[in-house]
Amino acid sequence: MKALLTVACCAGLILAFGCASDPAPSSPQPRLAPSQPNGLSELAGTMVAMDDQLARILKNMDETGFSWENQSLDVHSLLDRHPTDGSMVNRHFEDHAPLYRQAIAQFNASPSAEAFNRVVDACKSCHLGTCPGPLERIEKRRVASDASVRR
Repeated sequence: MKALLTVACCAGLILAFGCASDPAPSSPQPRLAPSQPNGLSELAGTMVAMDDQLARILKNMDETGFSWENQSLDVHSLLDRHPTDGSMVNRHFEDHAPLYRQAIAQFNASPSAEAFNRVVDACKSCHLGTCPGPLERIEKRRVASDASVRR
């Protein structure tokens, strides 16, 4: 009886642990930066600051009398920031970081909904080939192309 109980307990544990483990993915998943319990890397912190600026402009759009005139974005250098994970800085990132700076310069020279969306597009294009985690959040920054109102 004791032996039967021991075997039943072992079988139950094996079944429980087998069901609790994550199944192996059937296809490779996009690589995401690991969670950072000790804070953000320099690159991640810079990107959070960039997102905060975009969100600030979106908030400004909710105010009566909003105008694109005098709206501006800080230019951030991305290539000299330390990433969360070194593998996130790849050829795609190196090619797209200057395009982001160019989009910011164009926005600052002539702020508009179209120029703002080009900045959003630059963020999205870079993240598509490096770290896809924030793509949904980036897309939420897009504005209606015809105006000073949120989409």
